[in-house]
Amino acid sequence: MSKHVNHSGLVKFIFLTIFLLFVHTFIFSQTILVKGIVKDELTSKPIQEVNIKVYGTTTGTSTDKKGSFLLRLNKIPATLVITCVGYEDAYYDITDISKIPIEFLLSAKSYNLQQVDISSNKYSFLFKDKDYSVLDYELMGDNVLLLIFRYQLKRSELVLLNRIGDTLAISKLPEVPPALLFKDFLSNVHYFSKANNSYQCFFNEKNSGIEFLYKTTVDSIQTLVKPFLFKMSGRLYFQVSLANGFGTAIGYFENGHVKKYIKQCLNEKKLAEYKDDQIFYEKWNDFIASTNSTPFKNFKRGQYLDEYESRAHQFEFYNMIYPVIKTGENNIVFFNFSSDLIELMNENGKIIHTVPITFHKESTNSINLSNAGWRWGSKILTDDYFHDIYAIFLKNGMVKIQRIDLETGKLGKATVLPLPFPEKIEIYKGDAYFLTKGAGENEKWKLVKVKL
Repeated sequence: MSKHVNHSGLVKFIFLTIFLLFVHTFIFSQTILVKGIVKDELTSKPIQEVNIKVYGTTTGTSTDKKGSFLLRLNKIPATLVITCVGYEDAYYDITDISKIPIEFLLSAKSYNLQQVDISSNKYSFLFKDKDYSVLDYELMGDNVLLLIFRYQLKRSELVLLNRIGDTLAISKLPEVPPALLFKDFLSNVHYFSKANNSYQCFFNEKNSGIEFLYKTTVDSIQTLVKPFLFKMSGRLYFQVSLANGFGTAIGYFENGHVKKYIKQCLNEKKLAEYKDDQIFYEKWNDFIASTNSTPFKNFKRGQYLDEYESRAHQFEFYNMIYPVIKTGENNIVFFNFSSDLIELMNENGKIIHTVPITFHKESTNSINLSNAGWRWGSKILTDDYFHDIYAIFLKNGMVKIQRIDLETGKLGKATVLPLPFPEKIEIYKGDAYFLTKGAGENEKWKLVKVKL
């Protein structure tokens, strides 16, 4: 037993040492030199005249006759946008410093994709005013409410569009500067100002105008509605966290005050890993605190070594989700990822049937940039109109969406969103909506609609 513990501690010691060296390099590097070669994915032959650009900047270069390039970065992480005529655009995240040239592979454009639908004629920009940028949006039934701005938020408006982009109403804001839009569990949309005030937005069809009701504070709105998921059969269903995020509990309020729990779930495997990890950190921290060497001279026992260690720890043990979704009139779908199951329950929490799932484990997450595959995006999206449920997958800034078959647990045909780094993805009536920004520093945010 002691040999096993010592071996485990040695492995963790080596890992943390390497990690600290990486952090040191990350912090103190002034410029990062990226050497690379771009090749055809099928033939492995170098490709010349390939454009390489740092996403969000004007910095870029191109490959020579041998497919090689040299690019200086001011900081990492950074994303490279790689484009070439006849090839699919590629997006690669640079998160580490490599002393050897990085090999990037491009795929030739294919027009017979059966499994992935990225047809360009199926997406459109809903808001076409080039002078304005979209700060936020929310779906309001069959309409879309946009919070738009120009001149660094000094001129802002609310615009209500129908689903094909026709303008139904334009309204000045009740208070500026704007913060965001917020939809509660009853589908009411609220406007939040940066002064911490909230106004419920209401479309008056007779006057073709947007009215602002029930002024209150943002804090009070979030405190009131944050725990609730949905309303069903006269009950307000809620979800709370258990065991510091390692578990969840689901219940409802009936008649305004009667509280009842119908489901509890605890990820015991992750909880055990966390406890084991805490024992290691206590020993490691005691060792660090006992030294007087820089940079640990003022280190206190029991605390994290630095912010990077803290973030990594939180990502490892707290990035666990337990989606609870209303489907139909009286059914609830619970994604029990700790047991690899979809559980269909009635309104009282009785399990009707379960479906095994593996899609959250099958994706690859390789550190090899040229071979990195799609990885599970740890998020579930819903179409409240059709009651369809979707999973998302990520790859180098791109997002892939696939519908989950609740009878089999399998995934349907995939749609890759046509633009990189989409924000705030929502689905309604089979269409995906999202915000996107161009590669230039001064590009405006736009709202895009894609047919799934």
